[in-house]
This record gives sequence, C-alpha cells and structure tokens, in this order.
Amino acid sequence: MLTIEKLRTYKRFGGDIDGFTRSHGRGDSSGITDADWQEIDELRTALHITFSGKATPEFASQVERRLAEAAPESEAQRELRQLAASVR
Repeated sequence: MLTIEKLRTYKRFGGDIDGFTRSHGRGDSSGITDADWQEIDELRTALHITFSGKATPEFASQVERRLAEAAPESEAQRELRQLAASVR
C-alpha cells in the first residue's frame, strides 16, 4: 500500500531510488520498499499519460482503479496526482 509517508520519501529524493539507497534511508521511517518505488514510478507515468489526454478511456479507467487499490487514502492519491503533474 502506498501511503503519504512513502510518497513524501519518494518526492524528497526526486524519484531517485539510487540517491535513497546511497543514503541508506537515513531518517526515513516510511517503510518504502523497492516494489513501492517501482509502483510509484509506474503510476506516476500512467497518470501523466492520462493527464496529457493521450490515453484511451479504458486505459484511464484502469489507471484510476489501480490508483485506488495502491493508494486507498485520498491524501496519498492527491500526492501521486501532483507527482504525475510534475513529470517532464
């Protein structure tokens, strides 16, 4: 499950898992795992595609379902959407 704490850790390191790993997660109590990191990366990209208007309705619906399952807290969903909006 993706929590607001895990998303804030991801954001603090700018999505750079190598930077997080090199810091040995010092000061991090979120419990984020490599699998969580990958899921955030994938959801962030998928949400960005939907925001761009290039997604089919089926894809957008699938992304929304996956988001609700992965991050059931509305605050975590909001944070993920903000991360997706910042993709370049």
